[in-house]
Order: sequence, then C-alpha cells, then structure tokens
Amino acid sequence: MFIDIHTHNEPKKHESNLSLLIGRHALGLHPWELTAPFELNLYRQKFRKIQGCYNSQVLAIGECGLDRRREGIAAIELQEKVLEWHLDWAQAVKSPIIIHCVRAQSDLLKVLKSRNYDGKIILHDYAGNLIEAEHFLSYDCYFSFGKRLFDGKSKAASVFASLPIEKIFLETGDQHEYSIEDIYQRAALISGQNQTALEGKFYSNLVELFSDLDNISTADLINNLRFT
Repeated sequence: MFIDIHTHNEPKKHESNLSLLIGRHALGLHPWELTAPFELNLYRQKFRKIQGCYNSQVLAIGECGLDRRREGIAAIELQEKVLEWHLDWAQAVKSPIIIHCVRAQSDLLKVLKSRNYDGKIILHDYAGNLIEAEHFLSYDCYFSFGKRLFDGKSKAASVFASLPIEKIFLETGDQHEYSIEDIYQRAALISGQNQTALEGKFYSNLVELFSDLDNISTADLINNLRFT
C-alpha cells in the first residue's frame, strides 16, 4: 500500500493507494493566493468562507504557509498573519497542518516559536537543509518528499536519508512526471531499505499523524483516503 500524503491530482478510482487530496481532505489558503495589493479584511473573509466548508472528510488544515520566492504575492509579514489563522484553526480542530515553505524556514520557525505551537505539522515537498530540519524536529513535525528525490542538484535526497524514518512521508504534489510508485522506489534506493518495509513504516506514520483526531478510527481514516 502506497501513501501519497500530498497530492493535487485526483487519483484513479479503485486503486489500493491512499491519497490525501488537497481541497478535499485538507482546506486552506495557499500563500500564492495572497496576491498584492493585500487587503487583510478581504482575505479574512475568504478564510472564514473556507472554514465554513469544513466537513467530516477534512483531515488536515492547509496547504498554507510562507513563500519568499514567488513574485507578486503579499509581504512575508502578511503571509505570517494568514499562517497564524491556520495554526489557530488546526489546533482548535486537533488536525495536522500542511505547510508550504519556500526560502522561509527561519520565518516559519519564528512563527512556530512565537505561537508556542504544539500541533502536528507536515512540511510538504521539504526543501530546507538538515540543520533547519533538526530545528523543526523540536516540534511534532513530519517531512514529505517527492520529485526532488530525483534531482541530483537538490539536497532533498541527503536530508531524506538523514531524518528519522518515523518523521517522513512521500508525495506526488502537483506534478505528473513521477507516480507515487516511482517515488517509493526512489526512496527505497536512497535509504537502502526494502520497499515493503518502507510501506509498513509510512503506514505507521500515517496512523500516528492522525491519532489526535476525534471520533475517527483507523478504518475510517483508510476509507477516507482510498478512492473508490
């Protein structure tokens, strides 16, 4: 069983994989949506509208976060404000939060520290270095890896190999070049572990990630993430 912890592409029906689909299993304001000029009240209204869509299929908050590379979006201070809304929401509903963080690892660490955040976090498509990752491990933080594992110029493979396996997931994201099966094969090669063993470990991670959700059994969780 393969687990795709973050995808924007609806999986094929009747497959055995488990997929967390952004927009169905997770709700939030992506930082790329925070276009300039930024009107705080307008985005607060959008955020509240998203909150109104919360239902039993929603397992996580996000994807939300911080991005210093993307042009034409709100200043980092305003992005931080919107991220704080999501952090408060995630803690209120006891859900993991899925965070997009591009060239803003220190900013994110600052926000988490200032909020004294203690909820579960998924850093999707992690692109930071190992030192930054070690700082994030002081929180209840998981790291998701995908297409970067195939990029020889990226540090993702070395970071992946250095992190505790119980804090790792794999994902396809919004790309179509690599399937989740491809990514599992690559992860097994990098880690030197048997692919079947990885499947079992990532399944255990999934159960632990959502262990704080109220009134949902492991069977319900699996049924929610399996497209039938």
